Amino acid sequence: MSELKELSWDAQKTVQPVPFEALERRGIRRRHRRQALTGAGVIAAVTAAVVAAVLPLGNVTGTEKPPAAGTASIPVDQAAEKLVRDKKSGMAGIAFATPARWASVWSSPQPGYTFNYAAVLSRDGVRTTAPVRKNQYVVLQAGDDVLALSMPTSMKGSDPTWAQSVMVRLTNQGRVEKKLRWAPPTSEFADGDVLLAYGTLRALNLETGTLREVKVPGIDNAYQPQRDTTGRWWLVGAKNSGVGNIYWTDDHGKNWGHSVISQGRMGGELGVSPDGKTLVAIPGRKPDRMEDPVPLRLSTDRGEHWTTVATRAAPYLSSPVAFDNGTGLALFQGKKRELLRPGAGSPFTPPADLGELTREGELVYGKQYNGNQVITSADHGKTWRYFEPR
Repeated sequence: MSELKELSWDAQKTVQPVPFEALERRGIRRRHRRQALTGAGVIAAVTAAVVAAVLPLGNVTGTEKPPAAGTASIPVDQAAEKLVRDKKSGMAGIAFATPARWASVWSSPQPGYTFNYAAVLSRDGVRTTAPVRKNQYVVLQAGDDVLALSMPTSMKGSDPTWAQSVMVRLTNQGRVEKKLRWAPPTSEFADGDVLLAYGTLRALNLETGTLREVKVPGIDNAYQPQRDTTGRWWLVGAKNSGVGNIYWTDDHGKNWGHSVISQGRMGGELGVSPDGKTLVAIPGRKPDRMEDPVPLRLSTDRGEHWTTVATRAAPYLSSPVAFDNGTGLALFQGKKRELLRPGAGSPFTPPADLGELTREGELVYGKQYNGNQVITSADHGKTWRYFEPR
C-alpha cells in the first residue's frame, strides 16, 4: 500500500477541560459506546450559531406544538415525561439527523436491578416522546429525520418481546408510531431500508415497521453500518474468530466487496465521510495483546490506498469520523487525552468529559461521560457546546 507524505501540523486551539473521572472507568464507557447504532445520510453543513438551535424545550404540559400547520397536536405521554424528567434517570443514547433534529434515550432504575426506558424526539423545535418500555431503546438517523426503536430481545419470531417492540418517528406530517413486525432473515434489503447493527445486521423498513436480519456472506457479526450519498452502505464485518474487515454494497446486499483493515487484528472501527471518499479506520487489537499500539489509518480514495497517520494504545483509541475535505477525527483517551486529526494537522485537546464521537454531516457530537449532556462541535473539534436533550 502506498503511504502519503507526512502532513504539516496546524496550530492547536485549546478547549478548557472540565474535571475528568478516573482512568479505570474508561472500560465501562467503551462497552457502552459499542452498543451505539448508527445509520447514515445527507445533511447540510452547519455553523456554531446553528447548533444553538438544538437546545431542548422547557417543561411541556397539555399538548405539544404540531409539526406543521393544519396537523393535529401531539398528545403528551405523561408516563414517558415522568421518566425522562426524573432526577434519577440517565441519558443512555443520542442521535442527530441535523443540528435541530435529534433523539435521545433515557433510562430509569427500577427495583431488582432492572430499568425502564423512554425516548425523546425533537424536530425543528417540535418535541415528542416514545412510550415507556422494559426493552432498551436505540435511536438512529433515517435520512433527514431520527427515530427511536424499542427492539425485541432476540430476532426469533417466537420471542414474546416483539409484542412490546415499537418504532417512533417525528416527521413533517407529525408523530408516527408503529409496532415492529418480524420477517424471516434475508440476504438483500430494500433501497428505503435503514441498516442497524445489534450484534447481527438488521434492516428496518420505515413504512411497514418490518425488522429482519440481513445475512452477509463471510461474516458472523456486523458493526457501524453507514450510508454515503452515493447510496453505498459500509460496515465493519467480523468472523466469530474476531478478524475484522471493511465491507460495502452498492446494490442493497446483492453483492458485497471487502478489504482488510489490518491483517490479523480483531474487530475494528470505521468512519465514512458523507461522500464516501474519505475513510478513517482503527484496526482492532491483536489477540491477547490489549495494550499494543494500533494504527490510525486514512484513505481519501474510498479505500484504494491508505496511510498510517498515528499509532496509539489500543484500549484508548476510538470513534473515527471522516469529512468530505479528506480529513477526520479520532478520540484518544490515554493519560494524555487527544483529539487526533488525520489529514488536518496536530491534535486538539478534547473536552475532558467527552466519551465518544459520532459525525452527522459537519456536526460532530458525543455523549458526556458520567453526565446527561451532549457535547457538540460544528467546526471539526475546535470548539464545543453542551446541552441536555430532554
